Amino acid sequence: MIETDCPFLAPVPQRGQRNEPAFVAHVAAQVAQLRGIPLPELAHQTTQNAFELFKLPPLEPSSP
Repeated sequence: MIETDCPFLAPVPQRGQRNEPAFVAHVAAQVAQLRGIPLPELAHQTTQNAFELFKLPPLEPSSP
């Protein structure tokens, strides 16, 4: 899972501003870069981790 340090220490693009949960995308991009994996792969894995941690049922595939 990924988090921000709300309300303190906003990520670099927003440094000096009040931090907010929407900035977690910047944190995720940096984590993906540091791990050397594509951002969509990191997003998939962190989503899976959240489902496991919170014991959420799997999502139903959406119908076209």
